[in-house]
Amino acid sequence: MSGEHNRKHYPSNKQVFLTKKGLDRLKVQLNRLNKERAGMCKRLMKMDTKEREEYIASTGALRALEKNEDEIIKISDILMNAEVVVRDRARLDIGLGSTVSLQYLDSTKKYTIVDSIEANPSKNMISKESPLGRALIGKKRLSKIRLFGRDGRQHCYKVLDVV
Repeated sequence: MSGEHNRKHYPSNKQVFLTKKGLDRLKVQLNRLNKERAGMCKRLMKMDTKEREEYIASTGALRALEKNEDEIIKISDILMNAEVVVRDRARLDIGLGSTVSLQYLDSTKKYTIVDSIEANPSKNMISKESPLGRALIGKKRLSKIRLFGRDGRQHCYKVLDVV
């Protein structure tokens, strides 16, 4: 495929820690991408050569196929180096895979500490490398945490529960 030298690969030697849900989500996504790739190739192969060339030139089908292939490679590399985090429920300190209830001002929120590959702040899954994630690692129930935002304001959190 053209553009092969431009491919961005996830570093295949980097160990990745995923929750069971995160691993399952990636497997489903990889399965979907493989089906899409097979469908795209099947459509292209059904066309005669001239029709295929015109279709590829007018629709960007080759770019879509390359993007699909890049995602398949990236996810495959992640899955090959993934280790599922099984959180020991008896542990009292916060670590990878912990779900933490935090009090901030007058509200309470739950966050799960995950590897950066699985982080999704909109789903309350924060990276262990994020400022809040780094501050939480190793803390225990009733710990207090102070962080300074980019604007210089101080943010105070209290750990209410660790699961």
